[in-house]
Amino acid sequence: MKDENIFYSLHKILSYNALLNFIIGERGVGKSYDSKKYVAKRFIKKHKQFVYLRRYKTELKQAMMKNGVPIFFDQIKNDAELKGHKFSNKQDTMYIDDKLCGFAMPLSIANILKSSTYENVDTIIFDEFIIDKGNYHYLQNEVIQLLDVIETVARLRDIRVIFLGNAISITNPYFTFFNLSLPYNTDIKTFKDGLIAVQYIKNLKYREVKKNTRFGKLIDGTEYGKYAIDNEFLRDSKSFIKKKSKTCKFYFILTINSKYYGIWCDYKNGFMYISNDYDPNCPVIFSITSDDHNENTLLIRCRTSPFFKSIIEHYRLARLCFENQQIKNNVMQYLTKYLTY
Repeated sequence: MKDENIFYSLHKILSYNALLNFIIGERGVGKSYDSKKYVAKRFIKKHKQFVYLRRYKTELKQAMMKNGVPIFFDQIKNDAELKGHKFSNKQDTMYIDDKLCGFAMPLSIANILKSSTYENVDTIIFDEFIIDKGNYHYLQNEVIQLLDVIETVARLRDIRVIFLGNAISITNPYFTFFNLSLPYNTDIKTFKDGLIAVQYIKNLKYREVKKNTRFGKLIDGTEYGKYAIDNEFLRDSKSFIKKKSKTCKFYFILTINSKYYGIWCDYKNGFMYISNDYDPNCPVIFSITSDDHNENTLLIRCRTSPFFKSIIEHYRLARLCFENQQIKNNVMQYLTKYLTY
């Protein structure tokens, strides 16, 4: 049985009654455990079903089966609160006491949902919604695909979605699409009039216990330790993060991935700032990809444009600042392509 005093509980964030619940926490703190326990208890008590999402088929298969043996409920099947119930699963369905309680599906092919009905589903769990560098990538138009899943399942009903993620990077399609940020001076922050809640887990009891394990002592003080124990974002560097000065002047607008960024310059200190703030009446809007180009933008040649070269030069001279981590990550993926020119 888990020591509930040190492990994560969904209770606080669910009390906000948001539709979309983004939960970011260190590995092993109990995010998946309590989410599975929540939907299991909800089915047992109210006969409400759930959908379990992973991004790709391969991820889903690993979460459901191991060497042909069902494993989805292994984490929770011995929990004291679930004693006396039978748990099982197949490749794409889950069962409690031999009754269908859940559906498993990969987001990458979720368009097949349109031929099915899920009238008893009231919760969706999207596990590992933040991905690390490697073989997996975010899907094209991923947020739209996820919203399609919600609409198909909900059919005008309220559906609660629980997004579970490790602290890999604050930059992900969902935070960008909904313009979300991490809570500060608290652990939960709401957006869109309470429809969205973001929780950044700060479980100090769990961290202390983990630090005192042999593995915790091994990684203590390392970058991985900060991620695995202290819940710091593994791929996010805090360099060049700085609020724009009061004396800076607005320069132009740069659009990347359908989002507008204001380029500001402070000629007194020589710094350039990239910010979410911009003058909406500014006629100078530059795009650097054809996807962002429309009748209101100017598609610039990144290798020769004096405007874009100015951004590059400020970065080379350590005079380019970003007002937050998400802006930095979104912009740097394009700047790095041109740093050699």
